[in-house]
Amino acid sequence: MKSDRHIPILMKPSVKLIMNRFTCFLFCLAVAVNAAAQSDAVNASDAEAETTQNQMEVRGTELTSDPAAKELLVRVIKHMVGGPAFDAMVRETVHVSQHDVVGVGSYEQAGGGTGCYHLQLSMHDGHGKHSLRQISDGRLAWTRNEIAGVVSLRRVDVARLDEWIRPDSRALGLPPRLLVGGWAELLLTLNNDYHVKLGSATLSEQKVLVITGNLKPEVRQTVLADSGRGEWPELYPTEIRVAIATQPDPKTGFGKWLPVRMEFRGDPILVPEKDGYTTSKNGPLITLIEIYSLRSIDPPPPERFRFENQNAEVDIINETDRYMRAYGVRLTESERRSLRR
Repeated sequence: MKSDRHIPILMKPSVKLIMNRFTCFLFCLAVAVNAAAQSDAVNASDAEAETTQNQMEVRGTELTSDPAAKELLVRVIKHMVGGPAFDAMVRETVHVSQHDVVGVGSYEQAGGGTGCYHLQLSMHDGHGKHSLRQISDGRLAWTRNEIAGVVSLRRVDVARLDEWIRPDSRALGLPPRLLVGGWAELLLTLNNDYHVKLGSATLSEQKVLVITGNLKPEVRQTVLADSGRGEWPELYPTEIRVAIATQPDPKTGFGKWLPVRMEFRGDPILVPEKDGYTTSKNGPLITLIEIYSLRSIDPPPPERFRFENQNAEVDIINETDRYMRAYGVRLTESERRSLRR
């Protein structure tokens, strides 16, 4: 049965829940949902990526986190938001509906504890052009999504997070404004919602460390309960793998301790064996993000990261309150109204 392409499929409650819980994944998720709406059905086995010499090996599911993996993850996050300014190219591949949708873009991070970053991606799935822009000047963080001609705008008053969230409640001991959007929030989600372990691999003849995260059972239960779904959302990743460079890029002399590849996968596929045992194969690859051409840059001024809203007719969703709640802060109605100004 075909989905009606005129139905606002992107606004389904289960999809909005996933997007809200996993902000940095919302673009590839939304594009994948849109692409799925244009076809009859998606066969999960067809979405499974073939193994290549550059893919990171699956190593099984753990019920606890490896302290070394947690330590590296925190180190990478702090280096990203507090280290030197850099920029990079980004390539994203979404696997859905028996074909790949490829997008390209760029990422720029001012570093130095400024909270300034700019991520932009665009892709075409054969039915239309889609674009994502996430940008923060350290005061306001914006996310602009355009999927199949539908534009959405989200804003977080990150400066207020620093004002209202007590230092002893801060994640990783960092100011909250540094952890909204961009790669920092993605890695924080990995730290909070997934059991992580540490491994190694080789990418493009370079040794990398690989942090593999498996979704915590309690998070899985919360997603199902809050979405009202009986079955797991096909496009919500239960495994994330992040490759971290251990050496600078030979061409630019930069990039050590920064992520260079991110894989988002579904549940491992169990394969019965003749002896009665089962083995697991890689779960279907939902999305692949490759970060390359990392280079050091002079710290740009905050003005470079300010967002100019050119869609005055589009309602702005202020998500500041949601981030407050994540830190245990409950706003009064008058405080919540002040966020809408």
